[in-house]
Amino acid sequence: MRSTSYCAATLLLLAMITSSAGCAQAEGTALATGGQALLPIVVAADASERVQAAANDLAAYLGRIAGTQFEVTAADGSAGIVVGTAADFPELAADANFEPDNPLKREEYILRSEADRLLVIGATEIAVEHAVWDLLYRLGYRQYFPGDRWEIVPSMPEMSIEIDVREAPAYHARRIWYGYGAWDYNAEPYAQWCLRNRARSGMELSTGHSYGKTIRANADEFAAHPEYYGLNDGERRLAGEVDGRGNIKFCISNDGLRELVADYAVRYFEENPDADSISMDPSDGGGWCECDQCAAMGSISDRALTLANQVAEAINEQFDNKYVGMYAYSFHSPPPSIRVHPNVIISVTTAFLRGGFSLDEIIEGWQAQGATTGIREYLGVNVWDRDLPGRGRGSNLDYVTTTIPRFHAQGARYYTSESSDNWGPNGLGYFIAARTLWDLGEAERRDDLTTRFLADCFGPAAEPMGVYYGLIDGSGKPLLCRDLLGQMYQALAQAREAAAADTPALARIDDLVLYTRYAEMYLAYSSAAGGERQQAFEDLIRHAYRMRTTMMVHTKALYRDLVNRDKAISIPEGAEWSAPEETNPWKDSTPFTDAELAAFVSEGIEANPVVGVKAVQFSDELVPATLLALEAPVEGTLNVSVRHRQVRYTWFDEAPAELPLTVTGGLIAHYRDRGNVKFELYAAAEVTLDPVDTDASVPPDGEAREISLQTPNSGLHRLEWIDGGDMTAVIWPEGMPITVRADLEQPLALQGRWTLVFYVPLGTEAVGGEPGYFNIPVPEGQDGKLWAFTNCRGALMLMSVPPYLAPTADALLLPREVVEADAN
Repeated sequence: MRSTSYCAATLLLLAMITSSAGCAQAEGTALATGGQALLPIVVAADASERVQAAANDLAAYLGRIAGTQFEVTAADGSAGIVVGTAADFPELAADANFEPDNPLKREEYILRSEADRLLVIGATEIAVEHAVWDLLYRLGYRQYFPGDRWEIVPSMPEMSIEIDVREAPAYHARRIWYGYGAWDYNAEPYAQWCLRNRARSGMELSTGHSYGKTIRANADEFAAHPEYYGLNDGERRLAGEVDGRGNIKFCISNDGLRELVADYAVRYFEENPDADSISMDPSDGGGWCECDQCAAMGSISDRALTLANQVAEAINEQFDNKYVGMYAYSFHSPPPSIRVHPNVIISVTTAFLRGGFSLDEIIEGWQAQGATTGIREYLGVNVWDRDLPGRGRGSNLDYVTTTIPRFHAQGARYYTSESSDNWGPNGLGYFIAARTLWDLGEAERRDDLTTRFLADCFGPAAEPMGVYYGLIDGSGKPLLCRDLLGQMYQALAQAREAAAADTPALARIDDLVLYTRYAEMYLAYSSAAGGERQQAFEDLIRHAYRMRTTMMVHTKALYRDLVNRDKAISIPEGAEWSAPEETNPWKDSTPFTDAELAAFVSEGIEANPVVGVKAVQFSDELVPATLLALEAPVEGTLNVSVRHRQVRYTWFDEAPAELPLTVTGGLIAHYRDRGNVKFELYAAAEVTLDPVDTDASVPPDGEAREISLQTPNSGLHRLEWIDGGDMTAVIWPEGMPITVRADLEQPLALQGRWTLVFYVPLGTEAVGGEPGYFNIPVPEGQDGKLWAFTNCRGALMLMSVPPYLAPTADALLLPREVVEADAN
């Protein structure tokens, strides 16, 4: 079992050579001595601006490392640090046999040391850039996170290197991109991080949802041919009549439609001759054509692939090495029954899969039809993880270092991952992911990379910061709770004391102080209700905005999206995320003072006592607990009359389905001026993350009414409602699963007394939680069973077992990983 604390060792700053090519025959090149440059940097007389810029970067950083200046000059490459493409120095690159016109080999480069020359030669301009930053990395330079603060420039007055390697990436395309995009302050630092960590691709694979873009580019043709749109409920779905989720779909069985799209793709490459690919991925969500001709084509995957294949055939009749990108995602994730064109690349998504197939089965199924595959990953999705400790996949170092090599072993050669500007919890994972996407061997060197990171960034505070990063590593499934926050603050206090005289290290530690304060404020917001919730939300956004330039949390995503998901909060006019700071009362860029930072730590320790409860994070991918054949120790009760925001989880075996409810609003008569009860039904399978149905028809008048919420999906659903605090009675259909969540982010908040059962997984040593930080040992033989809270009232939060409760065993939903583990 991997330790959750990282030890930092003293590191000697050496030019370490790590490559599969080896360097036993290399002759060393002396670069500087006594703070004096020994060789100039040489470019070709006609070097491109991009190569010249790379050479200038190399000169600047070699100069900073050696404490001197390196000249950049144009020469024939017979001596010096020679930087350029194979076309710049054909004789020097003759034995490399580069293929610059092959989009899959554009990024290859060589680094070769000789007595009075160092070759930094790439197949193309991007390869030269990779070579420059790889050379600097080998000399000790690091750009761990975006921004100057996380840049490490070593001091090496005596500088030499012995190397002879040829480098090529494991994945042809490597993208780690921000799901909510960049803001004014982080676009350039992010671009620099990508450049300096070889997280840019020589082969640009386009895979985004494309049908809407195709319609906009051919608006007149679609206006003249409404039959090109998919048929839904007997009508063609025209662009201006689509529902709010943008589910525009084509009638792919229409020959004219396919010819139009193929012609558009040809025209695209005529206008963009340097482009490598075009996406033919469908628009998000459902809405697929229901006509008989489309149904006769086969599965939805078959239909989407038929169009992609025809486009690939058309573009490759006129151009060489042009590709079509498409996801295996949602409705078109199941493997097709038809062959895949050799120039169609299928990127399999690691979420939102349908058809009952596992991820491995989908990869194998598409490959069985001839597909070259890639991976569409989700290392950071703000809607899912909200930048919290250990919540995102990018924070889980076990996940990062096992999946990237595994996907490659399964044949994937393209990798694109949604991420966030959340370098507080996910930064180390993003850095290791970028390293591993180029060199799979870096996964095996994860501990060395982590140790080096701690020593480089935190110096004398490496040990307590190793504890801190162990706490927030998603591999250990940390649960956001006061105990975790207390441990994080204690580690930061020790680190600040150790690094008091190390200004750069202290600045990085203080970035993480601000991040920890954010996590503490998020916990306060998520567990609050009523007016306190609104105030906690405002405090959270103010803090996130003020700390935004640290890039520890994705302020833009939080500011834009939290209010869209939580109907209990709002943003006043003029305070929206897009409103300028000059007039926005929520925006303030005043730097945090030393006193504020110190207070965050000391007050955080006091407010978050460490009590020793072994808190565990469980997934919210819930499934029925029926496989475990559990017996409830008591007959439970769940009070139907509740106030404020409520959440319930349920399950539908088949689709479409309905959830009939009997609802009475306004049970507190003197609060009946607070509006109707608002319901939203969410489906886990709905890729847009929007509700599949809503209802706001029940007024607060004390009269019972019947409502029905509809869903086109089967499986897990989440029902949310809010009533303004005037109390609402919601009667659930008999026999329907109904589960409530009870953790520190979503405390159980029921009125009256209740009795509910919960599950204690096999191997659990103690049941811990709040109120009062109880920690109850599990007697021998009592794990793997249902326990119960009986005749209780007030809030409840479970920390060491799945935080889901229900009135009966049949009504209980549990995390999939728990059911699968304990059923075997």
